[in-house]
Amino acid sequence: MTQVIQRMIRSTDAVMARGYLALRRERSALLTFLFHSLFRDGGEIAQNLVDPLDRTTVAHFRQLVEYYLENGYRFVSPPDLLRGLDPAGRYAMLTFDDGYFNNLHALPVLREYRVPAVFFISTDHVRQNKCFWWDVLYRERIAKGARPRQIYREGLALKSRRTADIETQLVERFGPRALAPRGDIDRPFSPAELREFAASPYVHLGNHTAHHAILTNYSPDEVRAQITSAQQALRDMAGVEPISIAYPNGAHNDQIIQTCRDAGLKIGLTIRPQKTALPLESGSLLRLGRFVPLGQSQMKTQCRTYRSDLQLYGAFRAGYLWLRRGETGR
Repeated sequence: MTQVIQRMIRSTDAVMARGYLALRRERSALLTFLFHSLFRDGGEIAQNLVDPLDRTTVAHFRQLVEYYLENGYRFVSPPDLLRGLDPAGRYAMLTFDDGYFNNLHALPVLREYRVPAVFFISTDHVRQNKCFWWDVLYRERIAKGARPRQIYREGLALKSRRTADIETQLVERFGPRALAPRGDIDRPFSPAELREFAASPYVHLGNHTAHHAILTNYSPDEVRAQITSAQQALRDMAGVEPISIAYPNGAHNDQIIQTCRDAGLKIGLTIRPQKTALPLESGSLLRLGRFVPLGQSQMKTQCRTYRSDLQLYGAFRAGYLWLRRGETGR
């Protein structure tokens, strides 16, 4: 039922956006986009090695970049936000969460159009060359005939736990090599690959905690350790000092934000789908919203909808999550 309601609200937003943009000029804003895995084509998705999540391919990614360039948007990076954006401008920021090796497929598009992107890295996955737990759950359960909706519910139940506890359960359930990658589709970058990737002028690295830790499940000391450990690991592996963090699953609160500030982080990304009004306010930089483009929907329609200043989906999703888990994340 929830998925049906979501589709109805998204369709309503799309209709409203078409009318709104035909009659009015959109307000100046920053639109931020969230990607995870980036597949070369549908054949990679069909292998069921990872939870397909957004089902976005390189072609979808290219369509989004081209659309916003054609409509007068400038793509920006975290340093650009700190330098300040023209309040009369229109901006977009590309972000990728987790640290999948397949994010490398974005680089030719970034080079071609000379646009930056931010890649938020879960550092222990890179150091230990291990799969993300949601991919293990999806791969193993789909192989046994479980339906995606059933797998989604199982994953949602696990999100109230620490990452180490989830991984222990998966190893007990699916065997000692459950967390071992099967190939380039489901593995993270290696440290050497990450360093080479970060050398590109179009690549900016960000903090995604050491263990992809849903931080609201951790004590204050554990939160600090997750954030500072990832900062140090990115310095060691890639020679960079991140200034931005993407909260895993969007989960954050005021105490977590203060811990990020203490660690030197100045920009924080949630997953609430919303535009960020200009001029940017310093208090909003650690709670920036992000839209999640979906590969199974028309990309041009989604891109147009994100530009609209009249959107219902963000408020619906925030209310749903508050009722379900009392969170502001996903």
